[in-house]
Amino acid sequence: MVVEGTELPIVAAVALRRADGRVLLVRHTDPSHPGAAEGRWTLPAEPVSDDEVVETALARLLEQRLHLASHAVEFSESVGLPGAIANVFACAQWTGDPAYSADDYADAAWAAPHAPGAVDLVEGVRTYLASAFPAPAPPPQPAVPAVAMPHSGEPKNLIRREAAPAPAPAVWSMTTSDLLGELEEAREALTAAYERFDEAWLDVTLDGAWAPVDLLAHCATVEAYYASESRRLADEPGHTWRGFSPDQSEAERAGLARPEHRVVRARLQAIRVDTLSWIESLDANALAAYGNHAERGAVRIGERIQQIANHDRSHTEQLAAMLAATEADDEDAE
Repeated sequence: MVVEGTELPIVAAVALRRADGRVLLVRHTDPSHPGAAEGRWTLPAEPVSDDEVVETALARLLEQRLHLASHAVEFSESVGLPGAIANVFACAQWTGDPAYSADDYADAAWAAPHAPGAVDLVEGVRTYLASAFPAPAPPPQPAVPAVAMPHSGEPKNLIRREAAPAPAPAVWSMTTSDLLGELEEAREALTAAYERFDEAWLDVTLDGAWAPVDLLAHCATVEAYYASESRRLADEPGHTWRGFSPDQSEAERAGLARPEHRVVRARLQAIRVDTLSWIESLDANALAAYGNHAERGAVRIGERIQQIANHDRSHTEQLAAMLAATEADDEDAE
């Protein structure tokens, strides 16, 4: 299973936390395994097949990879890994002693989530552990041997030497300037399509319940919504994207007078100025950052902002179809 709009596979991951607060970290044996993070320390993860839900993969991870059972797991957060998006579930209660096979993991250990030290830990996991399990930083402590190891009688330790974390690979190629350009290009096309109408047609219903001025007002509302939710993803750790309700929007419009098109144009411009001002304050790392979406899982903030341009383009096509209808009507009148 891949994340919509990307080629990244989805994996189910577990943050297994002991009573002393330590979390299980592993190094996958196969560095090409989705979520393996190229052999670096990370959370245990299991690929989600196209024909299953994340919870099925999670159950397989717990039962077949870690050899334990638990009915006390809760979705925690979506985390970006090198080459995968992990839907992470937190688990603090289970039955059985965690164990693993050398076929699955090259190593495993329990580590303090808020103070993993200089271990080569995936940056997305490091950030997640620090935010999900905050605590005052204790004095450095040696790692505790991980789990029973049926293939070897010798326990392994998490940290054997000091190692600086490797830089995370780039996950977002679009610059702030690129994004601003795409938004402006789509908006110019939208307003150009709107301006092709004679003023007499602007408040005439041409497509279902929509007049051209309704579409422009709708684009202003949707931009305000996407900009607001994107900003909250960026500024409020743990915020989950709230879905837009077309039904609620229609209910609010019902019974109201159709807006005057000059007022709509002014509102559209004011919202756009505010949106662009905020985007200009973001750098590439901020655009590449992940946030939570109730339906899509992990989403990039830049991709969410891009949806404003995609939405404008879809209604530019709708305006073109409306214009064709007015031209056909004029021809019939002649």
